[in-house]
Amino acid sequence: MSRSARPRSRVARRQETPPAPPTARGPLWVALLLSAAGLVVALALTRIHAQAHAGMASFCSVNDFVNCDRVATSRYSVVLGLPVSIWGAIGYTLSGGLASWGLASRHSVPPWPTGLLLLVAALAVGASVALALVSEFLIGALCVLCAASWAIAAALLAAAWRACRPVGPAVAIRADLAVLRASPLRTAAFALAGLVAIGSAAAAYPRYWQRTPPAAAGGPASPAPARTVSAAGPSAAAVRSGLLSVVVYSDYECPFCARQHEEVKALVAGRRDVKLLHRQFPLDSTCNPLLKSQMHPSACGLARAGVCAGDQGRIEEMSDALFRNQLERQPLEALARRVGLDMPRFRECLAAPDTARRVADDIAAALRDGVKGTPSYVVDGKISLGVFPVELLPPR
Repeated sequence: MSRSARPRSRVARRQETPPAPPTARGPLWVALLLSAAGLVVALALTRIHAQAHAGMASFCSVNDFVNCDRVATSRYSVVLGLPVSIWGAIGYTLSGGLASWGLASRHSVPPWPTGLLLLVAALAVGASVALALVSEFLIGALCVLCAASWAIAAALLAAAWRACRPVGPAVAIRADLAVLRASPLRTAAFALAGLVAIGSAAAAYPRYWQRTPPAAAGGPASPAPARTVSAAGPSAAAVRSGLLSVVVYSDYECPFCARQHEEVKALVAGRRDVKLLHRQFPLDSTCNPLLKSQMHPSACGLARAGVCAGDQGRIEEMSDALFRNQLERQPLEALARRVGLDMPRFRECLAAPDTARRVADDIAAALRDGVKGTPSYVVDGKISLGVFPVELLPPR
């Protein structure tokens, strides 16, 4: 062979070598950053979930519809023993891990594990669509941070799709699944470890959304997640009289107030030794000077409705209807008719300046008592914020 033939054969071999597929590192970096952002949002939502169940309002409860607290306290906010936000955090951690693995696998063709990343992102988008439908049609409220997480999931799917483009999404998915099938024991071990970790987290996670009054549960009271300042016991006068008077300050648009209202009703049902005194503390800046910004935009009007129902001896029935109406979303007059109010008298009371003054008197009394949130229970001048002071109940 001549010398001149050797270089030509090497050139020919180089020409016959197929070109390497274009890199997927850029989309993988985007996927990693999106996963980190999604994780931050999920952790923020987890904090809001706990605060909402402790009776603390969040910054993203803007009005009656854009209301993170209402979404957080709905029965759809927990799935398989964990808040939905925790499942979101698990998903974004998994997608971030896959993106990082793909960035470390520089010589993998097709780029491992972009196919698995695409499947995880598609699952996240499917869950986002389902949650959006639940928020719109079953809860009737929108959480802006939830919407941000849904948008991140959609962007993550787009980034994963771009990462699969060098070989095509279908080829990338088949290749990644083939890798998993090639090492069945390792794959099963990883899957089992993940399931055990998730199961352990679900078992250990505090179920603050399942608090049940002792009278209903037959056991000791669950610890209060909210800040509580309680007395060592009822006053001597209350002990002598055998009657415990509890002033209840609440807001008819407060999701946690609605939950506590039902629990306290079950707790004191049939007890003649406990007297609940209902007072209005709407978290609405149009009538409450404590509020610097709008939180519950209809709460002042609903507080007037509660006062007017009380004038007709229907405060308990109207309170039940108003709290349940957070989900039913019926017109106020429909609720008044349902509880049997005299409608002309009710309308006149709602418009009367004296009714607004009486709501203002309740708010002023609450501020003097040191109330800063709802629901608040005041016994002998001492406040329990968020949960009823069961330790003060007289023995049966």
